[in-house]
Amino acid sequence: MNDEHGHHVGDSVLVDMAVIFRQYSWDRDLVTRFGDEEFVILLPGADHAETRSCAERIRRGVERHVVDAGDGLDVRITVSIGVAEVNTAMESVENAIKRADKALYEAKVLGRNRVCCSEAMAGGVSF
Repeated sequence: MNDEHGHHVGDSVLVDMAVIFRQYSWDRDLVTRFGDEEFVILLPGADHAETRSCAERIRRGVERHVVDAGDGLDVRITVSIGVAEVNTAMESVENAIKRADKALYEAKVLGRNRVCCSEAMAGGVSF
């Protein structure tokens, strides 16, 4: 985004993404920027079906959104999302983030603009 449209547009995209994430998640959820253009959204108490549903709402919301890049230029964006459910009694949050990151990579490899989910952990073993 920055290379094609400049940093001001990239910054606008990040701000718009944060607004969309808040719009399509619940008040109890924690939305935070995790890297240059990566975010983490924690959904306390949500099960796998609820997290996937939230991720799909966000993906569709981003897909429909148009970023005003100024000078009459509108930019359309998409998002790839990796989902991982975590049971902190069974694994660390860090491990769950690694699983979500792996699912994100899978979403990108499969063509982007999609949600991929990591398998849940039970007793430290994926199933």
